[in-house]
Amino acid sequence: PSIYNDTSNGVALEVANYSLASHELRVSMQVKEDKHQDSNPLSVDKLYRDVTTSLAVEDTLALATDWRLRAGISHDKRDAKEVYYWPLGSTSAINGLLELTHTLGTSGTEVYAIASHKTRFPTIKDRYSARMGRALPNPDLRPEVANHLELGVRGAPWAGGRGQATVCCSQITDLMQTTIVTAPVGTCGKGITTCEQAQNIGKARNAGIELSLQQALNSQWAVGGAYTYLARRNLIDDSVRLTDTPRHRLFAALNWTPNDVWELGSTLEVEQGRAVQLASSGQPSYSELSGFGIVGVKATWKPRKDF
Repeated sequence: PSIYNDTSNGVALEVANYSLASHELRVSMQVKEDKHQDSNPLSVDKLYRDVTTSLAVEDTLALATDWRLRAGISHDKRDAKEVYYWPLGSTSAINGLLELTHTLGTSGTEVYAIASHKTRFPTIKDRYSARMGRALPNPDLRPEVANHLELGVRGAPWAGGRGQATVCCSQITDLMQTTIVTAPVGTCGKGITTCEQAQNIGKARNAGIELSLQQALNSQWAVGGAYTYLARRNLIDDSVRLTDTPRHRLFAALNWTPNDVWELGSTLEVEQGRAVQLASSGQPSYSELSGFGIVGVKATWKPRKDF
């Protein structure tokens, strides 16, 4: 059996109110518990437990028949309840979103603009994992904060088709990234003088585009595809590259539903431009991986057509 045991449990409650004219008001609360247990017969068990709570309020206001404004705000908090021998702690954040949507004519096509402030809390793995002996924990890892702008259009450009095009930009503070750090000889392997560690490397900017299209060819066949381009820049130190994300990513799918109980599908995933950090002679260096593709096939059988 695995010496690791990870569980996540939670509860969510949402209440919607439509009593105010032109308003759709929602209030939600979520509580989630994440637990990680590292059991080893040669040492004491290592227990880690985070509790994340979130309270959010959102209102969608119909400004006119073809204009809609959505505004939301949330308070999020993560408490470290058990962390082996590390000090306990907590972190919290206020997040918000504004979305303005305009419907074009009778086609249902929408253009929209989104401005948001988002916080990503570091997970138990981000803060404490030794990654099978390759890494140093970092219990002081801070949350990553992003101010995000997005412009897009979505809708049905023709019969049987549905597409979306998005341009986005994010300004990020305290970006979290795995880096190579020096360490005493043998800390992360015999004769090795470096380790991996998740760190806040500073400020960064992400900008990109996303394009997607799904098309029903007839009652049995459907195709779809999506393309993402992502350009990232370190705003503090250009010599520190931003790693572990591809610059180009393509996804394509073909589905065939010959009857009510069978569905067959194939997928293609292709990416290029992913940079990774390496340790060479004790000094960090970078390498850009070659592009690659993954082909997948899937068959689904339902014993009854109404399953």
